[in-house]
Amino acid sequence: METPTRKEMDHLYFGDPKENPFEKRLKEVYTKYYYFTEPIVISTGKDEVCNLCLLKGTSTLHRNAKQFNLKQFDLVFLPENERITIKPLVSNRLENKICIAISPILGDVGRKLGAKFEIQHFSLDKFIPRGELGDTQKMATYREVWTAFKNGYFMSGFTNIPQASLVQGVVTSVNLEKDGKHFKIFSHVHPDYPEVYIYCIDDTTKSVAVTQFLINAKGQSVCRDLTDGEGIFFDGSLGHINFTKPTYKKVKYCLYMWIIPTFGKAQDVIPITLSP
Repeated sequence: METPTRKEMDHLYFGDPKENPFEKRLKEVYTKYYYFTEPIVISTGKDEVCNLCLLKGTSTLHRNAKQFNLKQFDLVFLPENERITIKPLVSNRLENKICIAISPILGDVGRKLGAKFEIQHFSLDKFIPRGELGDTQKMATYREVWTAFKNGYFMSGFTNIPQASLVQGVVTSVNLEKDGKHFKIFSHVHPDYPEVYIYCIDDTTKSVAVTQFLINAKGQSVCRDLTDGEGIFFDGSLGHINFTKPTYKKVKYCLYMWIIPTFGKAQDVIPITLSP
């Protein structure tokens, strides 16, 4: 793969799809992010799997004559040759929003793990602390992570930024490496797998500062300030790091959804360090 330019990296960001759906294909992964008011049918073919997240609204999911409830931030996995219908409970415009990632199966790890249709319901009780709060020697890296799926086909979930970190300002998507008595902070890289981020912030004033950075193999970087509903779909060979700090206000929640297709080739994606 050729090293993307700064201009090409800048085009990887996307806005909240209030006017038009976001659709893109990257490394054979098709992602669609959009609002809906009517029932939608989602299906997979042979050697194809899907991971989706209901980012706004409440819906029912219908599969094989059975009905399931979906609430905001719930994630769903569909194996190959699957078909479901999602019906919104409220049909008002901008009340229901979904992100869908469809990926080919290129390995047999998922089959060996027995990955089946599954719904993972969002709960803050499922989040696990990672990183450390800041002090005079280091920046804050403390966040809480929920890995909803790690089934050989996708790693997906949410990262929550708690209030203690928001007060300090925090960097996430980072590795901490100890150098003597001190820690060094490096951005993440997972070269074999693309990723989609979408930010979810309870703020309509657009005053929350979330800055997302991308760095290519030449050390060239771009960044974008992201607000609620905005995100990025990028090749995992790019270094990525996020800095989050509210501006002049306290928010109820600040988190981001992430989906990493692993193509049936790996159960766990362990980010390596972007370093010279």
